[in-house]
Amino acid sequence: MNKSPFDDLTILVPLDFSQRPFDILSKAYHLCKTINSIGCKIVFGHADRGTLIDRFAYNTLSSFSKTYVASKKTDNHAINTSLLRNIAFERVQTKFLLILDVDIWPDLELFTKYLALLASEKSPLFFIPCVYLTAKGTKDLRKKKINPAELTKRFFNFSRKDFLHIASPSSITFMHSGDFLQVGGFDQKFEGHGYEDFDFMIRLARHHELISPTPSFFSNQTSRSPLFASGFRRELGRLCLPALLNKDFAYHLHHTKPKVSKYHDSRASNFEIFKSKHQVLSSSGEESATLIEDFIKLCSNNGQPISHFSALFENKPGHVDRYDTFKRRLRFLIND
Repeated sequence: MNKSPFDDLTILVPLDFSQRPFDILSKAYHLCKTINSIGCKIVFGHADRGTLIDRFAYNTLSSFSKTYVASKKTDNHAINTSLLRNIAFERVQTKFLLILDVDIWPDLELFTKYLALLASEKSPLFFIPCVYLTAKGTKDLRKKKINPAELTKRFFNFSRKDFLHIASPSSITFMHSGDFLQVGGFDQKFEGHGYEDFDFMIRLARHHELISPTPSFFSNQTSRSPLFASGFRRELGRLCLPALLNKDFAYHLHHTKPKVSKYHDSRASNFEIFKSKHQVLSSSGEESATLIEDFIKLCSNNGQPISHFSALFENKPGHVDRYDTFKRRLRFLIND
């Protein structure tokens, strides 16, 4: 039997059912069905809170031949995805690793392409830009009314009913498994939402000397356009420019958010941890080039007209024009 390139890859996914449990379980099940069909391995890092859905999820997901569920009992109310990824990694035995979240659509063409690039040593790592879908875009994708390639065409044609925003950089990472230990895995001091992924990505990029200090490194301003990113997002985003040039995106499936969540309240304290760890990357001297400058140069060097990428420059603030129903737009406008 010929060896599949996916024999060398493990996908790492954290699972915590303390929020939207049925949505997460549905996505985890679909991920298993899709990925096991190509012989790829998945390891879930599972926060076992002792509930019925924890037991059901463990039994259901473990029934797939290429899936392992690494469970850790917890009574901590905080979600710690760093811990879950670290316990999942203990089960990894393959050469390559894909760090993924359960909300990401399993695009086999995208995974095949970047696994081949990683194996060919084109780069020691790849951070994949991620487009967040609306409820409509998610429904159409799940019902197979559209595929990722067609979604990408819609994105660059300025369709907005399907899309919320683009994250570039995003934490979707193809890497060598050995590097996970070299950089110390994920930092478990980060609890709740925010910055544990940026911290890991920065340490991984520094390990390969792919990121440099800049005076505005700790600028925490976000932007709609990936090319207007500043601070550490700009420095990590520079590593995503080849993927943007190739219009290679992962797609994040829509889900509801709780109105009040301690998970998201932790962002401020996590940012302070993040800053304390990376002071060496805040420097004096000249500012690095903008991503707009670098992307235009990249297009020129590759014979690509910049006009083909107009959607990447769209930096209109807010989500209101991207909500796919009148009700969602109205709720956004009145801050509900």
